[in-house]
Amino acid sequence: MFEDIAMTRRIAHQIAAALLLGAFVLPASAQQAPAPAAKVKVEAASLRQMAPVLQVPGSVMSRQDADVAAEVSGRVTWVAEAGTKLAAGEALARVDDRLLRLELRQYEAQIKSLQSQLTFQERELERQRQLAERGTATIVKLEEANSRRDVLVQDLVRAQASRDRTALEIERTVVKAPFGGQVAARMLEVGEYSAPGVKVARLVAVDQVEVRAQAPVSIARHLSEGISVSLDVEGQPAQGKVTRIIGIGEAQSRTFEVRVALPRGEANWIVGSAVKVGLPSATAEQVVAVHRDALVLRGDGTWLFRINAQNKAERVAVKTGTSIGDWVQVTGDVRDGDRTVVRGAERLREGQEVELDPKVS
Repeated sequence: MFEDIAMTRRIAHQIAAALLLGAFVLPASAQQAPAPAAKVKVEAASLRQMAPVLQVPGSVMSRQDADVAAEVSGRVTWVAEAGTKLAAGEALARVDDRLLRLELRQYEAQIKSLQSQLTFQERELERQRQLAERGTATIVKLEEANSRRDVLVQDLVRAQASRDRTALEIERTVVKAPFGGQVAARMLEVGEYSAPGVKVARLVAVDQVEVRAQAPVSIARHLSEGISVSLDVEGQPAQGKVTRIIGIGEAQSRTFEVRVALPRGEANWIVGSAVKVGLPSATAEQVVAVHRDALVLRGDGTWLFRINAQNKAERVAVKTGTSIGDWVQVTGDVRDGDRTVVRGAERLREGQEVELDPKVS
């Protein structure tokens, strides 16, 4: 009886041991398979000339922004609405020209009268010249006829000048856009009276914009026209080029004006938008830079994935520095020519095999 009990216990222990061993030994099909190759897009790190950047405030301004004034007196009959886009030479406003047109008709009638009198006097002068040659008229009468002809000629010239001046004033009753742009504001309304020099409307060339920033005098020696600078226009990164350096500083603020051209083909920049301009504050140095899309920002720091010769991903921690456009200076285990992942890094793991695919987005 005791032998049966002992045997039963041994069998129970063997079964338990077998079950325990089975819990740790999984079939091959249940083991984790290696991760498939990830499709990524890479961009090589490169050596670039970069300088420390000082962020200064600026604004998007139009290169052509004018308060257009009237050139004649009169009642305003029409003004373009705010927001209207006009080409150079198009009507911006109109002034009542009825009195001027009446004046023009008066001068035209006067000119015709003088032309008729002059024609008659020319004939009279010729007649007196013939009589004088035959000795039947005195030289005095000939000179009088010649004098009357000269007076009529001058009267005709004055009348023609007055007519042309009135015609010019009629033309100026149409206030024309001096350049292509958009009406920003109306300063006179229909029915109000204008006069020479009175502002009618503000016109802004919204397609000819630039950034104007105030830079400290201390960095002037590091700036030159033609250099590229980074821009942040209302949170939208861009790259511009310094076009003008106004080398006249303000005594109180110790700043001077820098003008930067905005890139063509980008979104429409709104005049008056706030801009941060990254200006070099020291001499440029050669550094290792990567495309900004290669950087992965996480709570534990900034890092990137480098692809080694075996097409496997290596995670590299870096610190960032100066940035110009899409390129950012990095310090860490990154060298010139290293292939860095710019698309698909979020799904990569250390040591994972990759497949280079330029179509990855």
